[in-house]
Amino acid sequence: MKYFYNAVIKKPGGSVVLLLLFVIFFITQITNFQLDASSDSLVLEGDNNLRYYQSIKKNYGSDDYLVISYQVKDNLLYPKQLKHLTSLKKDLKAIEQVRSVTTILDVPLFQSPPLSLTDLASKDISIDNGNANLALAGKEFKTSPLYADNLVSKDGKTSAVLVVLKDNKQFKERRKIRNEMRAKRVNNELSKEELTKLRSIEKQVMQDATIQNNLQNKTITQIRATIDKYRDKANLFLGGLPMITTDIIGYIGNDLVIFSLAVIALMSLILALIFKGIRWVIIPIGISITGALTMTGILAFLGWKVTIISSNFFSLLLVMTLSVTIHLVVRYRELAQSNPDLEYYTLIQNTLEEMLKPCLFTTMTTIVAFGSLLVSGIRPVIDFGLMMSMGVTIALALSFVAFPIIMRFLPKAQVSKFNTELGFTYILAKFSERFGNHLLAAMVLLIGLSIVGINKLSVENRFIDYFKQNTEINQGLTLIDKKLGGTVPLEIIFDELAEDYWYDEDLRADIHKIHQYLDSLDETGKVLSIDTLMQILTRANNDKTPGGFFLNIIKSQIPEGAKGHVLYPYMSEDSGQLRMVIRIHETNKNLKRSALIEKIKNYIAKDIGFKEDSFHITGMLVLYNDMLQSLFNSQIKTIIMVFVMIFIMFLFIFKSFSLSILAIIPNILPSVFILGIMGLMNIPLDLMTITISAIAIGIGVDDAIHYIHRFKTEFKKDQDYLATMYRSHNSIGLAMFYTSITITLGFLILILSNFIPSIYFGVFTAIAMLSALLVNLTLLPKLILIFKPKI
Repeated sequence: MKYFYNAVIKKPGGSVVLLLLFVIFFITQITNFQLDASSDSLVLEGDNNLRYYQSIKKNYGSDDYLVISYQVKDNLLYPKQLKHLTSLKKDLKAIEQVRSVTTILDVPLFQSPPLSLTDLASKDISIDNGNANLALAGKEFKTSPLYADNLVSKDGKTSAVLVVLKDNKQFKERRKIRNEMRAKRVNNELSKEELTKLRSIEKQVMQDATIQNNLQNKTITQIRATIDKYRDKANLFLGGLPMITTDIIGYIGNDLVIFSLAVIALMSLILALIFKGIRWVIIPIGISITGALTMTGILAFLGWKVTIISSNFFSLLLVMTLSVTIHLVVRYRELAQSNPDLEYYTLIQNTLEEMLKPCLFTTMTTIVAFGSLLVSGIRPVIDFGLMMSMGVTIALALSFVAFPIIMRFLPKAQVSKFNTELGFTYILAKFSERFGNHLLAAMVLLIGLSIVGINKLSVENRFIDYFKQNTEINQGLTLIDKKLGGTVPLEIIFDELAEDYWYDEDLRADIHKIHQYLDSLDETGKVLSIDTLMQILTRANNDKTPGGFFLNIIKSQIPEGAKGHVLYPYMSEDSGQLRMVIRIHETNKNLKRSALIEKIKNYIAKDIGFKEDSFHITGMLVLYNDMLQSLFNSQIKTIIMVFVMIFIMFLFIFKSFSLSILAIIPNILPSVFILGIMGLMNIPLDLMTITISAIAIGIGVDDAIHYIHRFKTEFKKDQDYLATMYRSHNSIGLAMFYTSITITLGFLILILSNFIPSIYFGVFTAIAMLSALLVNLTLLPKLILIFKPKI
């Protein structure tokens, strides 16, 4: 350590150069920093359902299309409205990356006028073709098994405009290869050479995704600009997965920049009020910003994308770096006040020496806490755990290098005499001494309430609730969900039935029963399947269901354009599959994904009699549900493991079994409180709130280590537990209080976000900070006073 102190305090010139080179190199990489809100960040890597879903998409195409809800006051089919819609469609098709636009103008009509079975092959009726009866078309759109509550709302005033974007075949092929190789990796079927190839392909796919996202963002901007021109005669909302992805990236980027700046401004103000000196504001804030920017550059250099889960990493790194520097500042000021004549470099060195161990230990335990995220099985959550583990390490190193270097280049600060007794920490010390038994009783009560809340925890959340009601995403999803048949797709695939369907009357009857059952569920919106075609054919056959050989002939005579709407999406003769597409109502507050999937599975298997291995339930709803269930299971299982690992670290740090037990007890509480509050308030675990428990553990343990380390130092003076508690509260308690209040207020700024998970993240992180501070300045010292462990 002598060499280190010489390098950063006595002769810091070389250290300055190396530090600047390191920081500048990575900060220059920030231009390559990327955000990712793709569907890859919402699914469970290695999930068998994911692999099956990817294989199905080869046959039936992707869910990646845009939906424009087109709502009018009067009638969709008024001539002026049709002219307006025709012009909108023309302008949308003129956008370079738009492949196709589907509207009520161009879809095939079967009852406008009514077509007989023999007419289906010879007549192609549509509004665009000019041969549709508009009065009958209006009725057909509102009653058709294909279009009602799907392309057109039941009241006939809202229509969907489907916009399909062009894709890149080379990008799709690379992604396909990546997915296939990932599936093999899960089963340990890849050689070393293939693993190397997979890593290379993954990098290429990430680069492809960046190019695609930039192009998609540009296209959606153009589509929005086009839509804005047509708001005079219709109420328009843009929806669909590509738009949601683009907007979430916008929210993440906004939160990353705006709220980070707000956090910096607020923290600067608080530090100025606390320390009343420009030096003690600039140094902590400067080091914190540098650390967060450096880590951002490292992520860009490594090609790590920030997702919904990790979107607040910058703010977290700011406050975690700030926590270390505040502890350094507070200790330096204490030493300067008690030893005003001490040489400047000795004062700085003593500060580093006294704070190195507790800060090193807190970093190690924080890494363990974030390490709990590595077992989630969800790549973005795993990446967040790795990011934060790396980030807190950089925060520690940068603080202990930059702080002494900056201080050494500044003149010795004249620390005016200040009161080391803060009213708040003194009150907590008094409370712990006099009302300790009441405190223990209150803690038991709170633990009991938290356990009740934890038992109510769930992962059943609605994607629509991620966004404030005044956002276009929320308004668009709500309109589509209520007027156009639901939003999130669920699919059922029946194997090896395509050929039999046309000849087996009993099979057609079973598929019809399933279709009708799905349509009757409260959670479901529009249901489409091969039975939809059968309903259309039945209407065309004077309400008589066609069958047998005649049905097979009719099928072959359906125009190719119509087959693209009523046949190919629901039957693949190449794979022998039948497909049902069910859209789920996200606005249904009673939606329970797991229960719905199990209910549908039981009906098909037990009530209808299909073998369980003959059909598969898939789609984004299933994948999202798998991810949420994995989050819940991993959260509960890993918390226990994390505390066991932290207890082992406490044994190493404190070298006392009894003291380690006393330290671990209070620090179970912040995470228990957080989960309990969420359960009691019916706030479900999701991609962002799942990380709060790890943060709560890391914060609580940090406070405990700092407090006990100072307690042990102060105890050597007089071996008096009570007096030591008061001295510890008036020294390290100050740093803990300043750090906690600064960080708490900083995170509360996130309540201004448009992204609801960010709001929850900010509020619950603030609660974690305050609860960790309180238990470590009340319960922890009270336990020490009661049991008087060997110090």
